This record gives sequence, structure tokens and C-alpha cells, in this order.
Amino acid sequence: MHFRGGRAAALLLMVCLCTATASAAGTVHEEDYEVLPDYGQMDTETAITTFLRRELKLNSAAVSGILANIEYESDFSPTVWGDGGTSYGLCQWHESRCRSLFSFCQENGYDVDSVCGQMKYLRHELEENYPAVMEYLREVKDSPSGAYQAAWYWCYYFEIPAQRDVQANLRGECAYQQYSIEQG
Repeated sequence: MHFRGGRAAALLLMVCLCTATASAAGTVHEEDYEVLPDYGQMDTETAITTFLRRELKLNSAAVSGILANIEYESDFSPTVWGDGGTSYGLCQWHESRCRSLFSFCQENGYDVDSVCGQMKYLRHELEENYPAVMEYLREVKDSPSGAYQAAWYWCYYFEIPAQRDVQANLRGECAYQQYSIEQG
């Protein structure tokens, strides 16, 4: 995925190739994979992409959809405040969701300003409060239209911004175009 940094696309390709190579060999062993990455040592977009691919097991289209939304929400800044100081972070968690992000990170020893802490909270929130969104993303077709659908669905049912029909379409188009460029 190349929304801002070129390294994310290279990393995504490397993860795909490693997975395909291990699968083609028939047996996958823990030693076939490197130790989980240090997200703090990566640029934000690469860290998000890596987390979504490795820990949430999402395909390229689903990752494109989420990245398009994060770009619109925070421009990939984990420390940005929005909506007059009521929304915070990569996904611009709003009011009660923002308070939950801070509580989760504090209770689990994560830095709330870090990509890792916010991605761990994202996984928690998807599992606990938005399982239908997670299920939808896991089933989305790995194609340009799948990227559009993932971004649209994520925006409409997870981000829920003002003018969500308009926003969902804009973010869907962004994901569609980026997926097409990266895969084409």
C-alpha cells in the first residue's frame, strides 16, 4: 500500500511472498517467520500495514480500505486530536471510544500515543464491539472492488463520520485507486 510512504508496499509484498513460500512448502514452522516486528521502529503506515496483515490476517484489499480511512481520519498521526478535542488518534476515536482507548492502553501497559497501543486497542474494539466489521473485512474479495467495499464498510460502520455516505464513497474511491496502483 502506498498512501504516503513507499516502504509499506514493499513490506506488504514481502509478507505476501513469505506467506506464499511457507504455504507452498507444505509445513509452516515458527522458525520460518521472523520474530514479531517492533512497531515502534517502523514508520506509521508500515506499522499499521504489518499489524493488519500479520495480527488481524487481513488481505490487501481490506488493508487498503482501512488505510484509506486512517489517512482521512488522522493523516497517519497517532497523536492528533480532532473534533474540538473530543477525538484522538489514528482512527479519531470519539468521546466514549476515546476514553476507552486511553483506559485500555493504561490497563494493558501500552503507550496511548503509539501505533502499537492503538492497533492493539483497534483489535480489541473490533473483537468486542464490532465483530461484524471484522467478519466483513475477512471475507472481502482481494481486488480493487474489494478495496472499495472494505473502505466503504469500514467508514460507514466503524468510523461513522458526519456525512458518512459521502465520506464512505470518497474513502472507497481512495482505496480502489491505491489498490489498483499497487497491484497493477
